[in-house]
Amino acid sequence: MTNVTNTPPPAPETRVTPGRSEGGVAGAAADAEMKNKKKKIAALVSLLVILALLFVWYLLNRKPLSELPGLGGTAMPHYQSSIYGSTKPLGVAVTASGDRIYVTSSDGDRLVKAFDRAGKLVGTLKPPNSTSTANLPMYVAINPTTQDVYVSDRQNGSIYIYDAKGTYLRTFVPKGNLGGKYAPLGLAFAPDGTLYVTDVRGSDAKNHRVLVFGADGTLLRSLGTPGQLNFPNGIAVGASGNVDVADSNNGRLVVFSPAGKMIATISPGVGEGDLGMPRGVAVDDSGKLLVVDTADHMVRIYSTDKVKPTPTYIGSFGTEGQLNGAFEYPNGVATDKRAHVYITDRENNRVQVWGY
Repeated sequence: MTNVTNTPPPAPETRVTPGRSEGGVAGAAADAEMKNKKKKIAALVSLLVILALLFVWYLLNRKPLSELPGLGGTAMPHYQSSIYGSTKPLGVAVTASGDRIYVTSSDGDRLVKAFDRAGKLVGTLKPPNSTSTANLPMYVAINPTTQDVYVSDRQNGSIYIYDAKGTYLRTFVPKGNLGGKYAPLGLAFAPDGTLYVTDVRGSDAKNHRVLVFGADGTLLRSLGTPGQLNFPNGIAVGASGNVDVADSNNGRLVVFSPAGKMIATISPGVGEGDLGMPRGVAVDDSGKLLVVDTADHMVRIYSTDKVKPTPTYIGSFGTEGQLNGAFEYPNGVATDKRAHVYITDRENNRVQVWGY
């Protein structure tokens, strides 16, 4: 008989993985630390290179860093809400704080309505005569020195003045020789209370102009030579004193100097920044010029410069339609000092509120 001895199986081979011993762990930590140091050094070098390039660019161009290629984009406003309660609204004006929004209705009751910032109706600006259909409120503006509200009524050739609560005070009476009756349309104020009015009297464009009145109503001057403007609508005064006028039937925006000389235009066309049928005009507190392009159903934005008279196109917002953020023949525009833009969306019977 053969004796079989049960020999235990050999112990499994013990494999030592490099770096797993105490010495190996310490070496891995040192390698990791070295890699981190190299990354930090590389990042620092990259930053120094970028700063050096920026400095060289500045020396070559002497321009602010905001004008670096790729950094010149300006954020466009976005849709926030709508205010309903007006029929075919044309003009809009808003207080600096945005707590009162005044809107003209060109159809229906043909009244000017005041809303709070939540869109709630808080007042109605009634005309001096009792028959509302005999009136046609067009544009509205707020006198910055008195907070009185001015409303143009082209049909009656009048400008009505209300207090901030909407109580009728009086009808504006121009002082000086206007050369006959006038048909006020667009309204705008300079910071000192100087009133600018687009006048579309008669069917002949040679009589269309901009009238400038002092705080006491005295006619100071007229802008636009005979035939230069054709149905001017919205108007705004920039910080430099330049006057921006929507020359609607000529499809352009005209810029006048404070002295009344035409110094620049934004032309009609289909190119980027060109206009179709401009109506409403506003300048916000950052100096950006906003122009409502009624025929293209959008608002175009331009930057302004005290040295360069021609506004520079930045971008546009809005499209045609009935949904939120879309327009059907927008007309008036106003801004407050809380980064909001208000646009009368005429055929959608609302005022849209956009914000940055």
